[in-house]
Amino acid sequence: MSVPYKIVGHRLCPYVQRVVIVMREKGIAFERTDIDLDNKPFWLQDISPGRQVPVFRVGPDDWLFESGVIACYLDRISGGGLMPGDPLARARHEAWMGYADGLLSIVARIIYRDAGASALSTSMTELAERLKIVDERFRPRPYFAGEAFGLVDAVFATLFRYFPALDAASDAKLETGLPRALADWWTVVRRRASVMDAVPRTYEAELIRFIAAKKSHAGQVLAQLHVRMHEGRRQQTAWIRR
Repeated sequence: MSVPYKIVGHRLCPYVQRVVIVMREKGIAFERTDIDLDNKPFWLQDISPGRQVPVFRVGPDDWLFESGVIACYLDRISGGGLMPGDPLARARHEAWMGYADGLLSIVARIIYRDAGASALSTSMTELAERLKIVDERFRPRPYFAGEAFGLVDAVFATLFRYFPALDAASDAKLETGLPRALADWWTVVRRRASVMDAVPRTYEAELIRFIAAKKSHAGQVLAQLHVRMHEGRRQQTAWIRR
């Protein structure tokens, strides 16, 4: 009996999402275990050298780590199609996926490290400016991968998914300020079944709570917003019961 594929990750992790999107696109069956990143299980160090997620079981006591490696492996063993066959085109896609990872690093800075409104504003501006570069140099037609959805689309989708929560924490608005081509791309991709299935249905609310628990400026803003929303619902419930 073969050992089923299994991914170990976190419910909200963008790097886990891209692997799940690939498996959904390819119809690959898998098991999933989500862990608490603030309380990592001791056994994680046995299967992930850096104790990071995702980590992916490919066979008995045989695990892969690094999301890009896992995603490309799954694409290859399932017949390809999510990455270009031409070496130069493939290299370009890999470069832009690296660019998207750089943008995710800015998102991490906002969530964990930007301590004041000025720092948050600087990071949001940097994200907006870098998105303009994507629009100018790698505009989707209609997908980043061309006529068909590809791995590079999956990677950028995990980035765009953060924008509503970041917009709620800042005066700058990434999602509503997207260049037209990127906005049209996101309208289509966000509704794709594989992209939707990569996160829980309560993803946005969970993400806001996750950020609100951090000590960054964005965390403080979202924590205050969460309190106000909770108080508003409490007052509404009390009014209805009268």
